[in-house]
Amino acid sequence: MWQSFRARIADINSWLLTALFFLIPTQIAPAYILTALMLILWLLEGRFTEKLRILRVEPLTWIFIAYYGVYLLSMLWTTDTIWGWRMVGKQTFFLLFPLYFTVAQRRDLARYIAAFLLGIAMCEVLAYYNWVHLNIWHDLPDGIRAQKSTEDTAPFVDRIMYAPALALAGYLAGYRAIFSCFEKRWRILYSVLFVSTVGNLIFSGGRAGLVGFLAVLALLVFQRFSRRPVFAAVAALAIVCLVMAAGYMANNYFRERIDTAVDQVLHYENRTNSSVGLRITYATNAWRIFTSSPLIGIGAGDYPTEYKKMNDRYSPQWEPAWNPHNQYLLALTSVGLLGGVALLFTLGYPACRRGPPDGWDGVRVAVPVLFITICLFESYLMRSNTSMMYVLFSAALWRKARESTV
Repeated sequence: MWQSFRARIADINSWLLTALFFLIPTQIAPAYILTALMLILWLLEGRFTEKLRILRVEPLTWIFIAYYGVYLLSMLWTTDTIWGWRMVGKQTFFLLFPLYFTVAQRRDLARYIAAFLLGIAMCEVLAYYNWVHLNIWHDLPDGIRAQKSTEDTAPFVDRIMYAPALALAGYLAGYRAIFSCFEKRWRILYSVLFVSTVGNLIFSGGRAGLVGFLAVLALLVFQRFSRRPVFAAVAALAIVCLVMAAGYMANNYFRERIDTAVDQVLHYENRTNSSVGLRITYATNAWRIFTSSPLIGIGAGDYPTEYKKMNDRYSPQWEPAWNPHNQYLLALTSVGLLGGVALLFTLGYPACRRGPPDGWDGVRVAVPVLFITICLFESYLMRSNTSMMYVLFSAALWRKARESTV
């Protein structure tokens, strides 16, 4: 009986991994519980020699562990160890990559993607309901809605983390409709999901997610017309402009967010503590922190303290920050050039790496391209839902690429 159960652990864990993909746009707490259960089963399953052999030949194993490791190493010179351990903890999903990679099953990749899109579809239904409730029929019963701001329509997490998940879902729906569906009904279904996701992105208010979506949308056009690069460039520009124009004309909230962002960029010094102005100020002061300690950084725990010093000196009228809202500056300030190199490999290597032409090669490029883009606007690799999304997709996509050679 015990041997029979051990033989089924791989399938059980693959289903648990499927559940994690479904949970990406929702609350993160159940994901930790499922991961702990997965780890226990992984240990009970044994086969450690085989698992280590699989991990040893996968470059992302060492890249992701090194990325986690540089933050852990910086605890040697950080002063605020309490905050430092908190920041190290925010990188935990990269330490879990070996577990997810060995659990992922090549045959189940389509199921993982479907579970993620199903989770997104569920959230979109709730988000559209919230939008109708907030803007049209105010007498409807309250829906499930994140309460960070009065404009949020996302059901479980705020727009900062919801919009990037929408961006990836929009790309995947378009990719499946163009490249993977041979039956008309499935192509229609994915096309409907694509349109629905674009609409949700427009009224979600997540500007970083929208910019990330436009980047992967352009990538999708280039992938579709890979043999006609000039036409692809023109088509990508036209489609991006069309999406922006449609959103600007059709949605008041989208138009307000765009107008506000443009105004704040042009006049940020006179828009004290505005959203965009703060990010410009954060970036400027974060760069000053980096140049003061470029080799090894200030340590994972000292950013709030060091930023307050810079802020008091150069921009006292602006609010202080615990995070530069830019993943690249977070790595450079926390761990110096070592952190910058680790981040370069974490995002850049998967984007440049060539995978087998198995129908998923385009998606393997799109995931890091999305994060390369959105990490300009927020430290998304330390945000729970988005860092889990990056690690899960990296594990599942590259396990499928590796499995045939293992």
